[in-house]
Amino acid sequence: MPAPYRIAVPFRDVDMHGHMHNAAHVSHFEAAISHFLREAGLSDHFRPDGAFVFHVRKVEVLFHAPSRYDDLVQIDCPIRRLGRSSLGFAPRMTGEDGTLRATAEIVWVCVARGEAGSATIPDNLRAALQPYFVAQAS
Repeated sequence: MPAPYRIAVPFRDVDMHGHMHNAAHVSHFEAAISHFLREAGLSDHFRPDGAFVFHVRKVEVLFHAPSRYDDLVQIDCPIRRLGRSSLGFAPRMTGEDGTLRATAEIVWVCVARGEAGSATIPDNLRAALQPYFVAQAS
């Protein structure tokens, strides 16, 4: 698994209560997914000018504990779903002490450029993603 994405919470992301803005979590989760894909050598499969593109279908965030200005946090992005046409990430943000800060479910749907509706994830991409698929513990 690629190394986690790490950041110090920037001032721009902090609200009047001193906590990271709710929406900033989504931005950092998306940056962490990009980092994951780049570090795993998969980013070429997700180029915006490729034959297949991915649209965000779902974003759900659960907040567990606040992150504050300059807190050091890291985000892991395991793949929890590898469906026929969809790909699901389960990012987890933790503090440097291991405290769980936020989790998310982010689902992308594969679409063939210029076509309507979802498309089957190409076999070569599915094979490249498979080593990073982590089944949800029951």
